[in-house]
Amino acid sequence: MKRRLFRWLLALLLLTSKSGISIGAENLLSLYREALTTNAKFLAEQAGAAAEQENQNIAVGQLLPNLSWSGSYSGNRTERQIASEPSQDFNYQSYAYNLNLRQPLFRKYNWALYEQAKAQGGAANQRLNSAANEMAVRLVGTYLELLFSEDQLRLLEAQKSAIAGQMKAAERGLIAGSGTRIDVDEARARYDVILAQELEAQNLQKHQRSTLGAMVNRQIGDLMLPNGEQLKLVPPTPGDINRWLTLVEENNADYQAILLQVKAAEQEVEKAVAGNYPTVDFVAGTGRSSNDNVSTLNRFGDTDYKTLSYGVQVNVPLFAGGQVSATARQARAKLEQSRQQAEEIRRNIGVQTRREFDNVVQGIAKIRALERAEVSGRQNVVSNKKGVEAGVRSTLDVLQVEQQYFVVLRDLAQARYSYLLAGLKLKGLAGALLDDDISSLSVQLAGN
Repeated sequence: MKRRLFRWLLALLLLTSKSGISIGAENLLSLYREALTTNAKFLAEQAGAAAEQENQNIAVGQLLPNLSWSGSYSGNRTERQIASEPSQDFNYQSYAYNLNLRQPLFRKYNWALYEQAKAQGGAANQRLNSAANEMAVRLVGTYLELLFSEDQLRLLEAQKSAIAGQMKAAERGLIAGSGTRIDVDEARARYDVILAQELEAQNLQKHQRSTLGAMVNRQIGDLMLPNGEQLKLVPPTPGDINRWLTLVEENNADYQAILLQVKAAEQEVEKAVAGNYPTVDFVAGTGRSSNDNVSTLNRFGDTDYKTLSYGVQVNVPLFAGGQVSATARQARAKLEQSRQQAEEIRRNIGVQTRREFDNVVQGIAKIRALERAEVSGRQNVVSNKKGVEAGVRSTLDVLQVEQQYFVVLRDLAQARYSYLLAGLKLKGLAGALLDDDISSLSVQLAGN
């Protein structure tokens, strides 16, 4: 009977790493796809990027021709008297319309504005890429945390069952005279600690479920249990950290965004110094008017005018009270600020890349070591239980080795999740995180 109970307990304990049974329809890929269309933070970034893109169209408009039309029409009544001549009454209509064209030929400010808008649009796209990457990593991280909290609850439930069994065995031993009160009290104390840990884990699970639900704007159902045996332990490719650092500097969305912001800041300097440059425009206009005023009226009828003009208009700034120089100094200072911010980001992503690279490499070694520890820990529990039956081990000894075994199972689950997340973060830093990566991870976590 004891052996059958122990085999059942071991099966329950190994559920964390060896189960392929699904407990619900939720999976990582479906949640990720939902988040792309429902996550408020990501949708806000999408709208912001679309707004930034319009700056380029606005800037282009200041380089293209400007065409305008104006017109007026009025009815008039006038009495005119010249010297002692009899007065004259006039009832007449007057109108005027004009069509004007202005084409900038040389405007340094407008051209710098256009180049700046292009850089800002590119930066907005990179920030959107960064937002998508950040959302994916945050979603996966929360999903893995929720899986781990559920693993902990299952382990705690199994641990409760094991300790309850030991507590009953200790009570029977105390009655039979083969055990001590210490064994009973120790088992009860361990059981009470597990109850407290279970409450804490339940609260954490509730919070994580709520956080994940907020990302997709709905309540989260049961997740699918992971299958640890199907986890592929793949080292980083390429295996050289220096190549990863190069890839990150070339493709990291945050870094590329700040580099484009530096270009935008350079154009801000060009805009500032443009105040010292002349502007040259081609201008043309045509118009027609009739009966502009009473002096043009005569006995022959309406007076019409048709005009056509064209030419080049030049405006040369001479002095603006030092405003241009001050604006240029300010723009140069902000440019230097942007360059230093870019350098700071470059250094930070280098540190992050090294950390996640090491987390993947060391994570593989840690998982393999814990898998060996799980096998030896399981055998250690079996040996100690046999020792109790032989009278060479006590209930306290069994409780201790079981506790160690549960810790190994917990650490193994956490190591697997940490390894998966580190690999995802490493790809994200290098701008290589794709939908296929989420799909592949979802398959592994679903136990398929």
